[in-house]
Amino acid sequence: MRRPVLLLLLLTSACDALPRDPGDTSGRIASTKVFTVGFLEPDLGGRPQVTGLLKELERRTGAHAHTVPGGGEVLLTRLQAGDLDLAIGRFSKDSPWKSDVALAPPLAASGPEDDPIAIRAAARNGENRWIMTVERASRAVTGTQQQP
Repeated sequence: MRRPVLLLLLLTSACDALPRDPGDTSGRIASTKVFTVGFLEPDLGGRPQVTGLLKELERRTGAHAHTVPGGGEVLLTRLQAGDLDLAIGRFSKDSPWKSDVALAPPLAASGPEDDPIAIRAAARNGENRWIMTVERASRAVTGTQQQP
């Protein structure tokens, strides 16, 4: 009887740090109290859904959003390199970036229903704890539930 209990304790203690951020994005944000955000298009920073997302992320992390200048490809490349924590922009469902970055749920969408352009936050692939935080914050702002 002791063996299964011991095994269960070992397994549950190993799950404490899941999900993980190999680049330690969440840990760095927690220690510096800052996360960096770039807007792929300058006008997105004033959108209510975007400001709502940033406020929700600040609330969840206890960190302050620091915006950096730039646009489009430059910011997405910086995101991939780990020099940026979040890039917010308009993405189509067939965006060439969808496999290179982790796209959060849409904050808003426009265009045809079968091919909308959605405002989304993008995070660095693999930073799963940070990605989960951004996804949950996006859903909280839009009032959508997590899909099964």
